[in-house]
Amino acid sequence: MKFDVRTEAWIPVRTVKGEEKMVGLLELFQDAHCFQDIDGDTPMETYSLYRFLATFLMTVFRPETWEYKNELLSAGCFDMEKIKAYIGRCENKGISFDIFDVKRPFMQAVPDESLDTEKKIKYVAVLDSTRASGHNAIHFDHNLENTVWLGPAEAFREMLTAQIFCTAMTGGYPSNVNGVPPLFFLPQGNTLFETLVLAMSEVDEDEKIAGLPLWESNFEIVPQQEVTKTTQLYGMFFPSRRIRLIEQDGLVQQVYYQPGLHFTGFAAWNDPHVAYRPGKDNTFFSIKPSTDKEPWRNIKSISEYYDSGSVPKVVDDFYKIRRECGYSSMPVQIFGVVTSNAAYLDTQGGLLRLDARILGDEKRRAYAVTYIDMAEKVGYVLAKTLNKVISPDKSKRGNGDVSQYLHQYYMGCENNFYKVLQDLATCDNLEKENKLLAEWRSFLQETALNIVQEFEMRYCFQAADLIRAQQEKKFFFTSIKKILGEER
Repeated sequence: MKFDVRTEAWIPVRTVKGEEKMVGLLELFQDAHCFQDIDGDTPMETYSLYRFLATFLMTVFRPETWEYKNELLSAGCFDMEKIKAYIGRCENKGISFDIFDVKRPFMQAVPDESLDTEKKIKYVAVLDSTRASGHNAIHFDHNLENTVWLGPAEAFREMLTAQIFCTAMTGGYPSNVNGVPPLFFLPQGNTLFETLVLAMSEVDEDEKIAGLPLWESNFEIVPQQEVTKTTQLYGMFFPSRRIRLIEQDGLVQQVYYQPGLHFTGFAAWNDPHVAYRPGKDNTFFSIKPSTDKEPWRNIKSISEYYDSGSVPKVVDDFYKIRRECGYSSMPVQIFGVVTSNAAYLDTQGGLLRLDARILGDEKRRAYAVTYIDMAEKVGYVLAKTLNKVISPDKSKRGNGDVSQYLHQYYMGCENNFYKVLQDLATCDNLEKENKLLAEWRSFLQETALNIVQEFEMRYCFQAADLIRAQQEKKFFFTSIKKILGEER
């Protein structure tokens, strides 16, 4: 069987009219301006498709500056002649776009009988963290792994996702170039065309630095071979897994699956879709998702370390493009998966509503950092208070409710935070900024207090409970007053 990614329908998209559609690579590039976005089954799959498409376009257009990306945006659609010319050059080099090609399957390991042995065959469910497989946690699908059969389109999408979001495992399985999967940031345009242009990062004119993408490279994927440095394009889809799909009657039930290349040069890799922040020794590390932290709160790190170059490169380009065009709105998509060792615990997806007027102003960025920092300090006290109100004997009673109400608190903060940012973006004097800060203090105190009182009404019925709740509220008021009084 042949499945050519250029013409076969395998990429799920949503049109600007809201219709769902499956398209091939060429149709997607041809009509990208007519599509709204990628519509994957999970945030992980959606981001992996964006990353693959961005890498492909980076290889074709080789943008060297953000100004060049702005020129691409001005064109309104992709230059298909340039894309087809690149594909023609690939074909002349013997590169196949067929995912089942017997000699060089697209985006997969080149067949090697010495490496691809029967012991390395696993069920295709191993590619999908949402399905039952081995000891993996089951999120959505309770079918046994040996009953799962995937069509070529789904199997290929899962393979891309497995490469980007793989984690270090026993048996010599390494993580990817970012170590534990980080949060990925992606500017959102008005159409899929705009989003893909904004997702591209500059490609160095030096071919040794830019390198070749996985599908063009002849570098052999040797299991557990240590790699200390990678090029720009190869690193975008670094093969930390040696994978090859096995076709059976037009479907995929099994794959060759084993450790791929072992990347160790984390300090040298700067991912254009990832945000960084300094550690204790002043070395920067990528921001990771957490079940205890809502994605919008990462605006704090982006704002605080913006001048240090830790902001995702594509977000920095986005800012420059929006500033050049006279626009302030900067919607940025965020994708992540929370892991623990080799287990996947939760997926995250969201939208950060950044503002170019704030990112471009050091003083306003500092205020934004203060707002979030204040909210997090109040949130810490709130969680501590709720735990004492609900579990005086240090039992685990109601811990789920504490977490639920804490998320409710941060949801309220998020909605109000963006409203405050709109006012902050137009503030032109210290008096107005101080007034906004005072309003934010008042909002945090009132919101947190309402939750404490609701908890008291829900859990405190006996005299001892009521007395304890009153004592905890005193602690709450004292702590909140100290926190809000410290902020300037």
